[in-house]
Amino acid sequence: MGSITRRILVVSRCATQERIQARYSARSSMIRRIPEDFRVEELTSSEFRAVLTPEWIPSHPFAAYTLDKISLATPDALGFIARDLGVPRTAVSSAGLKDRHAATAQTITVDSAAMRVRPPRFVEGQDWRLTRLGFVPRAADASVIAANRFTIVVRALDKRQSDEMLRRAALLLDSDGSLLFVNYFGDQRFGSARHGEGFVGRALIDGDFEKALRLAIGTPARKDSGQTRSLTRALATHWGHWETALASFGHMPERASIEALARGASFMEAFQALPKFTQEICVEAYQSHLWNAIARELADALANSTAQSAFEAEDIFGPLIFPRAAALTPAFREMAIPTPSPRSIMPECLSEIVAGILADEGVSLETLRIPGLSRPYFGGGDRPFVSRARHWTISEPSVDEFTLGVRANMACTVCFELPRGAYATVLLRALGQ
Repeated sequence: MGSITRRILVVSRCATQERIQARYSARSSMIRRIPEDFRVEELTSSEFRAVLTPEWIPSHPFAAYTLDKISLATPDALGFIARDLGVPRTAVSSAGLKDRHAATAQTITVDSAAMRVRPPRFVEGQDWRLTRLGFVPRAADASVIAANRFTIVVRALDKRQSDEMLRRAALLLDSDGSLLFVNYFGDQRFGSARHGEGFVGRALIDGDFEKALRLAIGTPARKDSGQTRSLTRALATHWGHWETALASFGHMPERASIEALARGASFMEAFQALPKFTQEICVEAYQSHLWNAIARELADALANSTAQSAFEAEDIFGPLIFPRAAALTPAFREMAIPTPSPRSIMPECLSEIVAGILADEGVSLETLRIPGLSRPYFGGGDRPFVSRARHWTISEPSVDEFTLGVRANMACTVCFELPRGAYATVLLRALGQ
């Protein structure tokens, strides 16, 4: 079924207003010129703060810390922390993942039972610092996070772009002062597919474990760096010649997978030898791709069925369409879209959209399984269709010290809070950046 047919069907189910469409675009500006341009601070939940105790007690064996880091991915930081504290990597947990190219503050826990000494109050390494908050009953997970606070400098703006940001913000503004935008997964979610050669999760559904493994760790991407760059290029060059490949990159968690192949293991066994985190994010990336496609079709249908034109942002994983706040009725503002999985029960008004998207992908909800493996798997869960950016502010444009001498030489600072799981980069796309 074509996308136009799906849109007509969803409109007939979900909306009845007149169809009018318009698109706006703006030339890209610049974010993350330096890591300090993109600041993120986790705001912890009241439940987490309520159970913190200042000292260790038997019922609170986990030491909770604030991790401040810069230009460092969360998994890498946790590895360094485990090494410096002399504990297994599994003893260190984070509430969420924070950007590498940013200055971030987040909550982590360390299982004190794995430590030979009392958990220190402060620990510092290169590009990271720990400050102990207290002790808690269990390891950190996503429930610790109430929201994330962002402070972002947008650079290389001209006056037209600056004015366009304000215009779009006004059209996304709700009566409570928050900005409403479609809650797409951001490109950070699709790191395992950034090479543009396809999704690991799709290959897994077909049972093609060689293709899945090659997409996961053996396909170079332009933005690869450090050990990842060495790994993907070595495997792309020496695929099938495992001993030669192993001699071409250093020790890293993914090495176990190639060592297994060198011993004669199957590609399924080699995929299972990848770090569990890598396996899971490969599956979640494909699920997120499907979720975004469903949300995109729904957003487009809303825009086309009302007198409220939408904004559109191009993206390598598919365009992002953002209806104005006036086009989002209370029902759509509160709507949740299930993550596609064999256990998903989709709202009736999305049934035609979902069926069409899955048909285009050559899958169904029932076939979102990995033959021969129980883990990783396509898990369920709902994601809000619309997210809110609260406490939104934008500064007056000022001279951008990095773009002196060119026409687009202004910068502004935007500040806002997002609920757990929402992406600041998606909001910036809605604002034309």
